[in-house]
Amino acid sequence: MDATTAFIAAFAVTAAGGAVAHFVVRAGATAAREQRVPDGAAWRQIHQRRAQSYAEFVEPVDQIGHILETWPALPPAARQPQRKAAYERLQTLGHRQGAVILDGGPDVQAAARQLVDACERLVRGLDLYAPPGPVDTSVHGLSMPFLTACREYLDAESERHFGLRRPTGRSLFARLSTR
Repeated sequence: MDATTAFIAAFAVTAAGGAVAHFVVRAGATAAREQRVPDGAAWRQIHQRRAQSYAEFVEPVDQIGHILETWPALPPAARQPQRKAAYERLQTLGHRQGAVILDGGPDVQAAARQLVDACERLVRGLDLYAPPGPVDTSVHGLSMPFLTACREYLDAESERHFGLRRPTGRSLFARLSTR
């Protein structure tokens, strides 16, 4: 095959590929325009799925918190299995973080990252040979900033899609007032 024929063949193949790509992109854009906005039931389902993924994300955090609280009171012989369990919960937390990152807004994502970082720091700081002591309750509210961010995000989503507003303390008090 001479150079001119090869050039014409390559040009024809490129032009055909460009035409096919144009039609595929145009068909995709048309299909995207024709998609309907989800109805109220679909939004409720998405809302419930998000709330469920947030709750599942916090489960290993609560288990890690329990291990951290009871750590000083454990005898040294029982600490190794608890430390192993804490690392397993930390790994589970890392796996569940992906679902939270996909299902949350920027505040929820930032709170999830901070929570995972705090749990990693605390679990890595467990000392097998630390002297026994009283139960440590300083990690009791470890997941509260994350749960607060989730609640705010879900409330904003409810207001935006369903028109529902969560009553604030003042409006709730006004409804219950007998004056």
